[in-house]
This record gives sequence, structure tokens and C-alpha cells, in this order.
Amino acid sequence: MRAGAGEAAASVREPAVQGQFYPADKDELARTVDEFLARKPANTVPGRIRALICPHAGYVFSGAVAAEGFQQVPKDTNRVVILAPSHHLGMRGGGSILDVQAFRNALGDVPVAPAARELLQNCPFFMSIPQAHAAEHSLEVMLPFLQRRLASFSLVPIVLGQDFDTRAMAEALAPLADDPTTLFVASTDLSHYNPYDQACSMDRQTVATILAMKPQDLTQEQLCGRMPVSVLLELAKLKAWTPTLVDYRNSGDTAGDKTRVVGYACIAFTASAPATTAAVPPETTVAATVTAPPPPEARRPDPGQTANEESQGGLLSGAERSVLLDLARRSIVAKLKGESLPKLPTYSDVLLQKLGCFVTLQKNGQLRGCIGTIYPVYPLAQAIQQNALSAAFNDTRFSPVEPAEMEHIDVEISVLTLPVEVKWQTPDDLLNQLFPRLHGVVLSQGPRRSTYLPQVWDQIPDKVQFLTQLCLKGGMPKDAWRDPTKTKIEIYEAYVFGEKTTQAQ
Repeated sequence: MRAGAGEAAASVREPAVQGQFYPADKDELARTVDEFLARKPANTVPGRIRALICPHAGYVFSGAVAAEGFQQVPKDTNRVVILAPSHHLGMRGGGSILDVQAFRNALGDVPVAPAARELLQNCPFFMSIPQAHAAEHSLEVMLPFLQRRLASFSLVPIVLGQDFDTRAMAEALAPLADDPTTLFVASTDLSHYNPYDQACSMDRQTVATILAMKPQDLTQEQLCGRMPVSVLLELAKLKAWTPTLVDYRNSGDTAGDKTRVVGYACIAFTASAPATTAAVPPETTVAATVTAPPPPEARRPDPGQTANEESQGGLLSGAERSVLLDLARRSIVAKLKGESLPKLPTYSDVLLQKLGCFVTLQKNGQLRGCIGTIYPVYPLAQAIQQNALSAAFNDTRFSPVEPAEMEHIDVEISVLTLPVEVKWQTPDDLLNQLFPRLHGVVLSQGPRRSTYLPQVWDQIPDKVQFLTQLCLKGGMPKDAWRDPTKTKIEIYEAYVFGEKTTQAQ
């Protein structure tokens, strides 16, 4: 367990803004929140709410807007992940999950979920930093609404800093979203201290950007919770959740004058089945993950090798390959039947090793889903199970897999080496360092990133075309790969095996 500044973990986090942002008296607090929750919502959200964006100002200013979403949260929700910005402590590279047993206010104690400790132990994004939570209001003010709406729930309390890969964090949090009774909440206000008309105009643009699911276009000037909202939008894209604007107002509409207002929006996200893509390009979907420690220098490979023949050939035994393929299939079938997922195999050190991996589903020889993690995040067996479920049910290019399809689906697994950055000065220099069918490629420019597995060389054997298509896949200019000053290139190798190849051996 990583803790900040060597401090011993307290058992309970006491309220910091009780009596300021919301009432300190138990009965008054309950009455205030219940009155907000009893009001008819401006917009009824269709479907089950999986996530909310809510404001975090004093209740007199933003409570009515926040309540519009909280009153529609399903009452059987039993775990809430709150992503909140830090207003008091500068943090870079991730955030803090406070290592306590509960968060307290006048309504009682909210227990911290076991998942919070698991994230602290296993995810390099998070540490327990008491200073980040000590005076922070953006997470605390959400709790009374949840306490009055839900019979009981546990909490994953996350306060976020700046300068980290939001897509990667979303991937790390995505397994929590596999439980439909888990709610995600991103805490943010919108524009601050502008004249009323200017604020309305600015906030309309911000809301439109959120509804368009474009986190890369958000700025800190638009909303103080840019990082929590960006993580939530990346998660929503991974899970194919649909956003709905529930309410927008500002402090000039609620309890302040109109000369210097703060904007508030409530946006809900619901699960929806994506439409089947009519024409699917020959590629794989990337689920980017955490940034790993700097890897060792890359070896120069033998260009005659293929993705199935490279040096990881001895990493997994035939029995271990069969176990992982069986785990992937049985996990998908269990999900389809509504049964408990199969237990993870733990008898092998390799299965417990953290490795990047992809799971690819093919139906009658055609791509049916492919999701993976480029960098090591979870033990291999756990990652295979999670990626198999995501490939079957959360690849947004396809509708979720149906039970009748399983007899026609083949499972393929790719276990990845740690990506190594390529050092290059010119386009020709880069091309000379790439070896088709051996190298998978990660291409990054600013917040945008995309990857092709080594298998994609079979469809795009030309190096220039391969990199051009990879740029377009990531929403970058087609020639972005030619600029070493703005573009980062990483390469990795893959040990690939599937049900067909395993059965043939």
C-alpha cells in the first residue's frame, strides 16, 4: 500500500466543508437534500444511469442542479466511484485515493469500498495523499445526495491531479464499470466568474463538447473538473454509454447576481447497445492503459521473424495457452448466461505476471471484437478475462455478442512485450526501424494515441500506408508520423495464439 508522506492512515475522513457548503445539523441536512430530490426533474433520463457529471458548489447555488441527476440514480446502486478535482494540492501523474475506512458527515459514515484499496495496491496512477482530501469539497458535497437517495453504498473516493493519460486511467477503472450497480460521478463546475450572458455562451460550448464525447477539446478555463470529466468521457467511450443533458443553470439563475456567475451542468450517461458497423476496417481496437516505467533499450530483431515466432515463444506453455483461451471463452459464456465469472487460475507465475495483452474474437474468419491493454496493468489471467468481456460486449464497432454466435466464434490472444520508444530523426530513419509482422506500433501525438497489433501487417504490408492508416485511426493528420518533434513512436512484439492454432498443435 502506497501512502503519502509516510503518514499512518486514519480510520475516518471527517467532513471539511460541513456547515459551509451544506448544513451541519443532521435533520436540516436531510430535509434540505430531500427537498432538492423531491423536485420534478427538468429532463427525464431514458435507461439506467451508469454515470453522472454533477456540480460541487454550495447547495444554495448548485444543489438543485446536482439533484436533477441524483434523483434518477437507480436505488439498487451499491458502489459509487467519485472522480473529483483537486482545488488545494497540485498533483501530477494521477491522483489520490484516501486510505480510510469511511467518509463521515452529519448523515453518518459512508464505507470505503474494497475496490479502492485494490486500486491503491495495483494501479500506479494512485497513491493515498491525505493533504489532497483534507480540505477538498468537490468530493465531499456529493455524498449527502447519495446517502439520501440510496439505501446503502460503498465509496471509491478519487481526487485527481493533472498531467496524466485520461484514456489510460479510464481503462484502469473500466473493470469496475462491468458491475451495473456501480455508479461513476465526475465532479465539476463550469465557467467561473464571467458576466451572465458570456457564461451562458461559454458553458453551452462546453456542454456541447461533452455531449459530443470530445475530452481532448476541453480546457481548464471551461471547467475546473476537466480531468475527472475527461476520464469519465473516455470511460463512456469504452463502455458505449450515451450522454444526456439533464439540466444547466448558473449561480445567476439560482442564488447569486448576474455580474459574476459560476456555471453548473448535470449530464447523465446511460448504457446503450451500439449499432453494428457496416464496414469494419482491418484493424484492432485499442484500449490504452497506464504508462509503464521506462523500458530497457530495444533489441534489433531478426526481420525474418513473425509475430508468432519471436523471442517470447517460451513464455507460455501449451497448457497455459489452453487455460487462458478457455478462461476467455468461459468468461464470455458466463456473462451471456448471467452466471458468476470463472475463477482466475493462479497456479502459474506467468499467469500472475502483469503483461499487456489483447483478446480478439473472429466469427467465420471475420473480426467480431478486439480489445486490449498495451501496457502491463493487471496480472495476465485477470487482464485476459477483462479484455475478453470487453471484446465481446464493449467494442463499439459491433453489437454485443449473442449466445447463438459463440459456436461460430474463435478466440485469439496476443501477449505483448513492453513498448519501447523508437529514436528517429527522419521518416526514412523511422521506416528502417520497423519490421512488418514483428512490430506492433503505438503512435502518439499530444492527447491522441492509436495502435496496430503486429497481425495488422497482414492487411497493410506497406510501411508508409501502415503508419498513415494508424495516424488516421487516432484522429491525427495522415502524415503525423513524419514529424519526430511532435510524434512519439513505440514498438512492441506479440506472442499470438488462438483456439484454432492451439487445437492444431
